[in-house]
Amino acid sequence: MTTPHVQDSKTALYDDEHITRRMNSKVKYVFLAFLAGFSIIAVKLFVIQIIWAEYYQDIARRQYESKIELPAERGKVFDRKYRLVATTVEKLSLAVDPKMLKDTLGILRTLAVITGEPIERYIAKIRGARSRFVWLERAIDVPSAALMKALDTLEDSGLIKVREPRRSFAYGSLAAQILGFTNAEGKGASGIELGWDSVLSGRNGYMFLQRDGRGRKRPVPEAPMLAPQAGYSLVLTLDMDMQTIVESELRQGVEYAEAVSGSAIVLQPATGAILAMASYPSFNPNDLFGATPELTRNSCFTDTYEPGSTFKAITAAALLEEHKVSPGDIVVGAEKISGRDGVVVVRDEHPVGRVTFAQALEKSSNVVIATLAQRLSTPKFYKYTRDFGFGIFTGIDVPGEVRGTVKKPAEFDYTTKMYMAHGYELSVTVLQLANAYATIANGGVMMKPYLVQRIIDAERKDVQVFEPQRVRRVISEATATTLTHILCGVVERGTGMSARVPGLAIAGKTGTSQQIIGGKYSKRDYNASFAGYFPADKPEVVIVVRIDKPRKGYYGADVAAPVFQRIAQKFVSSGLVSTGSRGMLASEQAADTSKGKVLPSKTPSGIAQRQGTLVEVPDFRGLLWNDALDVAQHVGLKIAMPNAYAKTGEIVISGQRVNAGTLVKVGTVIAVDVLQPDFLSEKVSAATIPNVRGMSVRRALTLLHAAGIKTKVIGHGGVVVRQEFRGGKEPLCILDCVRE
Repeated sequence: MTTPHVQDSKTALYDDEHITRRMNSKVKYVFLAFLAGFSIIAVKLFVIQIIWAEYYQDIARRQYESKIELPAERGKVFDRKYRLVATTVEKLSLAVDPKMLKDTLGILRTLAVITGEPIERYIAKIRGARSRFVWLERAIDVPSAALMKALDTLEDSGLIKVREPRRSFAYGSLAAQILGFTNAEGKGASGIELGWDSVLSGRNGYMFLQRDGRGRKRPVPEAPMLAPQAGYSLVLTLDMDMQTIVESELRQGVEYAEAVSGSAIVLQPATGAILAMASYPSFNPNDLFGATPELTRNSCFTDTYEPGSTFKAITAAALLEEHKVSPGDIVVGAEKISGRDGVVVVRDEHPVGRVTFAQALEKSSNVVIATLAQRLSTPKFYKYTRDFGFGIFTGIDVPGEVRGTVKKPAEFDYTTKMYMAHGYELSVTVLQLANAYATIANGGVMMKPYLVQRIIDAERKDVQVFEPQRVRRVISEATATTLTHILCGVVERGTGMSARVPGLAIAGKTGTSQQIIGGKYSKRDYNASFAGYFPADKPEVVIVVRIDKPRKGYYGADVAAPVFQRIAQKFVSSGLVSTGSRGMLASEQAADTSKGKVLPSKTPSGIAQRQGTLVEVPDFRGLLWNDALDVAQHVGLKIAMPNAYAKTGEIVISGQRVNAGTLVKVGTVIAVDVLQPDFLSEKVSAATIPNVRGMSVRRALTLLHAAGIKTKVIGHGGVVVRQEFRGGKEPLCILDCVRE
């Protein structure tokens, strides 16, 4: 029998063992819990430090490092003579934090003086602010060094200065619609800038900066860095001398005719190179305020119109090529051609009667050309229309071109050929018409029109060269020659007489067409145009001028042809285009037999002529070195430089040792100085700026732009009488001009 004491001892021992087992179990659970926790932590650490290491390192790096984008320098744009027309400069922009700004009125008064804007404009901006960042001015164009210094000294805790790259166009509004412009981010928005943005923009780079304990940023030496790759530059086919002349004469023609707008284009028929292209009114890409879509588009290939009688040359080419008519064939021009049911189809205000085909074209007979067009089958007529490039894209290397409209043969009715023959029932662009005439001028071979002739790098080495592209032969060389003779008669004896330039053989055609307004042909709104090329024996340029809705006259002969004539005259007198075999040669002299002596006669290039053994020294300033050599050789002189290493592209500046107009012996050496057009404006100061007084505006602008100096022309005329230089980061030269 177990005693109570023993029983109690056993019970106590059992309880102790039970408690011990329970405690051991709890310890195990706790241990397992800790083990699981440590395992989770270890796994997490493994994931963080090994698997997701880069991810968390990147997060940590962002807290003390920042990646800074390094913008690439945008490529430049040059004309065919490597004169800079577009580049990128650093401009200062100002913004404010209205709550932090202390001397508000003082800052705004100074800014108003610098920009010329009313102070109320800036006050209104600040009062209307909805955030603590308000732009006051973007890309400020400071007119003088003194004002630039005042701008640099502006300081205020609420003033924010931002230096931004901005596109700068050296010639202002000149060729604006061709070049286009860039947006606030520096990307191309229109024209060449848009179409060639991928070439010009380059590739941005980057670098890393670290913040120190005070939040200041410093470079990270060991961090990866990608240097920006500058954009390539473009060399255009444009000649800015020609562009200046075309835009000036087009503007005057539009204003004189009280027209809505005007377009003009100059093409090189042998290559398709566009030498000048203008639309008026225009805009200034350096100041886009007020630059509406109507002003920024290039109407030479974005707008279409019915060409009127300028299209008769195309119909004539088809008739001659198909041997349906010859220049001497007798034709009869009645007053009108009546269609079915007595509806008048085509009429001439002045019937030509019984004349040759060439004479009918000279007098621009609608009736004759409409009648003869019926000799061509519809497919043939359509083929020549398309082959001359109408109704299809020319493929010009800038965006925005439209194709115009030409009916397909199935859409022709009994009047279509009659109307199309003299330029109705189809729509064309100025570029298409110019390219069609260039085809005739080029012996019947069409070339593709283009604006960019090469891509170059920062050292001006060729990256890619674009050669002229032959499209197709449209008519035979014999037909093109015959048609050229007929078109010369148009200018010499016919409707194009107002385009004549003495001593220059011009082939051309006038055009007048009614515009469709409200679905009907208007008796008030017209297109006046003239298309032509010269020298006719070996054409160098094709020029087409179109005037939209003129009010003072409306015939192409009265409105557009005079503009063509003035452009042609200035091209020849400036030496930009030769006069051909019919032009006055530079060595020709006018003999005064009554007095028994030889008088000096001015040639189209303005070169002084020999007077016995003496010769008048020309003004060489503003001429390219090679041109100056030609001029000097032409009059029997020599030119030289003290350092004797002039290169192609250099320009003669002031420094001519013998004044222009001085009579010297034939063979005299004239010492001149030259300027290499590298456009480094910091090299120019008030003491070194070229002297352009007495020069033509064209030569003065050529010389000053080559020196990298922004110019402003005051007055209307062709001769500079005064110049004023203003230095600074962007030198400015003000030219006062008067008429000769």
